[in-house]
Amino acid sequence: MRIGVFDSGIGGLTVFAALDRAVPEHDLIYLGDTARVPYGTRSPRTVRRYALRVASYLHAQGADALVIACNTATAHALPTLRQAASLLNIPVRGVIEPGVQAALTAHRQGAIGIFATEGTIAGGTYQDALRRERPDLQIFPVACPLLVPLAEEGWTHGAVPRQVVEHYVGHLRETLDTAILGCTHYPLLRDTIAEVLPDVTLVDSAQATAEAIRRDLGPLVAGRGSRTYIVTDHVARFQTVGERFLGHRPEPVIAVDLPPAVSPFLELKGDSADEEMCS
Repeated sequence: MRIGVFDSGIGGLTVFAALDRAVPEHDLIYLGDTARVPYGTRSPRTVRRYALRVASYLHAQGADALVIACNTATAHALPTLRQAASLLNIPVRGVIEPGVQAALTAHRQGAIGIFATEGTIAGGTYQDALRRERPDLQIFPVACPLLVPLAEEGWTHGAVPRQVVEHYVGHLRETLDTAILGCTHYPLLRDTIAEVLPDVTLVDSAQATAEAIRRDLGPLVAGRGSRTYIVTDHVARFQTVGERFLGHRPEPVIAVDLPPAVSPFLELKGDSADEEMCS
């Protein structure tokens, strides 16, 4: 199978790395839409349009399954992409549902925390998904925006990241029993978060997504698939920062200008004028 994985930038490489371990026999294509990063500051309509364009491109590259390795795009674009891709019998997975299910499985009797970016927390998708399953659940959503630049700069251990994590979530030490790492950057700071919250089970949405896809695809078969990296800008930075996420330098990296989406991934009517980057 040829699986297309996309994010607005580099963070989705945690999902890509988890898939590399979980489904090694399948071909993986990663697309970082680095010309338009971050998606988190865009309107839902713009995020949907970007996601449709990326999905259209990945389909043209031969992808017959799609993974949205971005919490913001999952929140805003998953239903739209699933509707479009269903016309081609292409399955689409996001990172939120697997993370929620893994958290509910791990949960014991305390509250569940959601650690994510401001946009993901404000969107409420994790909270809504948890409450659909457990209306009585106590949930503590916490925006931790500084963890993203810390992860990208490689500041994942030591006094500075620990102080930042303590500032954001230290007050929940005696409250949570489970917390969802609801941003694809945050698994890089897992050890530091665990130091601050030693008795809390940390759920990695990237790993949960990879495990769900492994179950979808069935038993492991022999062989090793290809690995392809594509970005829409900033090749050198992608390689430098990407090495921190993958444990090895992503090579080769192809730079592309995304063409307009084609059927069935046509951009939404009336959306083309509200963001010049789509032209």
